[in-house]
Amino acid sequence: MIDARVAPPLAPPKKTFMDNVLDGVETLGNKVPHPVMMFVYLIAFVILLSSLLQLLGVSVTEQVLEPVPYQVSRDFYEDTTQVQTVAPREGLEYSDVAFQARTETIPIKGLLTIDGIRFLFTSFVPNFQNFGVIAVTFIAMMGAGLAESAGLMGALIRKLVAVAPRGLIAFLIVLVGGLSSVASDAGYLILIPLAAAAFASLKRNPIAGLAAGFAGVAATFAVNIIIQPTDAMLGEMTNEAIALTGGAPQTIVNNYFFSAVSLVFLCVVATVVTERMIEPRLNAADAAAGVVPNGEQAAVEEVDSVAAATEARGLRFALYGFLSVLAVVLLVTLPPGAPLRDPTTGAIIGNTPFMDSLLFIIAAFFLVSGICYGVGAGTIKGSGDVIAGITKTFSGLGGLVLMFLMIAQFLAYFNYSNLPQVIAVALADLLERAAIPALPLLVLFILV
Repeated sequence: MIDARVAPPLAPPKKTFMDNVLDGVETLGNKVPHPVMMFVYLIAFVILLSSLLQLLGVSVTEQVLEPVPYQVSRDFYEDTTQVQTVAPREGLEYSDVAFQARTETIPIKGLLTIDGIRFLFTSFVPNFQNFGVIAVTFIAMMGAGLAESAGLMGALIRKLVAVAPRGLIAFLIVLVGGLSSVASDAGYLILIPLAAAAFASLKRNPIAGLAAGFAGVAATFAVNIIIQPTDAMLGEMTNEAIALTGGAPQTIVNNYFFSAVSLVFLCVVATVVTERMIEPRLNAADAAAGVVPNGEQAAVEEVDSVAAATEARGLRFALYGFLSVLAVVLLVTLPPGAPLRDPTTGAIIGNTPFMDSLLFIIAAFFLVSGICYGVGAGTIKGSGDVIAGITKTFSGLGGLVLMFLMIAQFLAYFNYSNLPQVIAVALADLLERAAIPALPLLVLFILV
């Protein structure tokens, strides 16, 4: 008689402290609501909080500096002069203008009052209409999206990985992952499998290459040595926040140096982690998981010579397009009196037409290079393909537009309630009383 008894199941391994921490992070992450709903909750919170604080009579008092008006004499008729009081002209140095301090009381304005409810209803459309991030996002993504849909971004990623030196392969994979952030999901779809194949071709662990590719695409997504659509979008959102307190607007390049240095730093860190920590821990069995017995990479298709020649032709055409746009930009920027110079000072950098045109210039680089690549590689047959590529890019922004709708309402309601000014004054008073030294305060500001 056959013994039908079943061996008792093995006891699950005891979880370590790190396992419990990761489980907790995963559980907490799964409970985070959709970003759109997060702003819906924030809007409701602002409405309720502003109404409650108004009932409590919350307000702050601050000292405001304003220019002192001065008197001038103007001739209105040939024999008549009249003294007028005018504000100081723009462009004067601070040392040339006298200031006076006045006390201003800022009360909280509730959004559930008659005026507040009126504002909620009448401002909904203007709030979204005046939210500058939307236009910036569509213009920025127009060029990058077409370049991706034509295949330019994928071809560039493959070319960079193919020519990478053996000793720098990990660093360059991470770097290319960071650069690929200009093209939305191209890094995830193309670079990660290519990174695994590149490591396997060098008889290194393909899983380590996959990890390096993912680290490059994900960990460095918000930083780049190239000005990208994300810079324009975040810069405009920053300006929307700055407008709450009346500060000077920022340009698309204000974060460039921090972004460029951060990319290099993160690439070095990711490379060290890959080569010193991840790869040594992977055994030979893991290394063989992505390679078939004959030595070819599993699930990686060979690129035939015809496709390679077509791609090379497309890249050559893209270079011609890039140089053409560059020549036009230099022509309208460098010569004295050029259209993109400041008409008064002749400056190029600063508050100039060139800086105001930077987003359009970047979009033009991507757009023309993408079209030229498509013509050379055969992925664009006519104007219909160009329009289809841009339309596909715009259709993928629907969820982002919905989130922008909620962000626009949140910022408008937040600003109307005077909460930003009240919070800023209260925190400034708190920091003044705390007497925190400048360096620790700067470190805390960066960490927050």
